[in-house]
This record gives sequence, structure tokens and C-alpha cells, in this order.
Amino acid sequence: MILALVEGLAIGLATTVLVGPVFFTLLRASLDHGQRGGFAVALGIIASDIMVVAICSAGLSASVQRTFSGPWMALAAGVLLLVLGVSYLLKRPTNPYGREPLGRRGMLGLFTSGFAVNFVNPFVFAIWIGVSMRATSGYGHQGWGLLGGALAGILISDLAKAHFAPRLRSLLTLSTLRKLYLLIGIALLVFSIRMFLHASNGGM
Repeated sequence: MILALVEGLAIGLATTVLVGPVFFTLLRASLDHGQRGGFAVALGIIASDIMVVAICSAGLSASVQRTFSGPWMALAAGVLLLVLGVSYLLKRPTNPYGREPLGRRGMLGLFTSGFAVNFVNPFVFAIWIGVSMRATSGYGHQGWGLLGGALAGILISDLAKAHFAPRLRSLLTLSTLRKLYLLIGIALLVFSIRMFLHASNGGM
């Protein structure tokens, strides 16, 4: 079990180097709202990952790959990323040394955005299907150790990003911060185009 946990933790921590729509959503929330905003997105991400793991581990890998990796899922992801990208392009940053107030409704909104951006991404299902198969083939009934370790690694890496990202804000001028937000918006638009192309090709 320990070996499975260690391997799973390594897999989860390895996601730190991945740069995708989830990363930019987490970064923007952390810059705008500080650690609380980043933590809310991180919790939404891990909640969706837990749901995906539960689906993939229920012996439904083949049907999951057809259903959740199909063109409609990629289309939904493309629309969501398009909306987020446009909103980020249109919204201008305020005082680079301040943070926007965040209440319970705002926390729930950020949690939901983290959950949705991660869950509708068909590549997330593809990754977890592969990890689930590795857990089953490599460790049998102890495969839950690998899955749990992977989830823990992802949560640790996302919380670390949410913790350190707000410190960047105090180092940025308003002009630089605006350019960074434009970069985030453009990146999300690029990811949305990728999803639309993926959907037009019939999914995975």
C-alpha cells in the first residue's frame, strides 16, 4: 500500500508542470482574491477529480471514455473556456496591491468554476482512466492507495499554487498585471479553440 501511495503522490505532484485551462483559472482567482480565491478553485478542482475517479473506478472505463470523451463534452468545454477567456479579456485589473472582496457567494462561484473547467475537460477523463487502469493492473485491490496518493498530490500542488500566486501581485504594476490578464484570456481562448477542433473531429 505504501508503494502505491508513493507512486500516486508522485503522479499527482507531477501535474504541477502541466499548464492548461485549470492552471490559468487558478492563477486568475489567486491574483484577484488572494489565497482564499485560489483555495476555492483548488477545492473545486479536487472535487471534480474525486468524482471522475469514482466514475472511472466503477468498472465503467469503456463507457466513460465513449460518453465523457465524446464530441459533446469537448464542445461544452470549448464553450465554457470561450466564455471565461472573453470575460478575462474584457475585465481590467484594479489596484495591483489590493484584492477584490470575496464573500460566500464569490467563494461558491470560484469553487464552481474550478469544478466545471476541470470536469468538462475530456482530457481529464482520459488521464484518470489511464491512472485507474495503472492502479488496477499494478496493485489490484490496493489500487485505491495509488488513486488516493494521486489526488493528494494534485491537491497539494494546487494549494501551493494558490498560496504563492498572490505574492506575484505585489510585484506587478497595473500595466504588467493587465498584460498578464490578457495573456490568461488569450490562453483560455486558445484552449477553447482546441476543444472545438477536438469536438469537430468526433472526440477522442
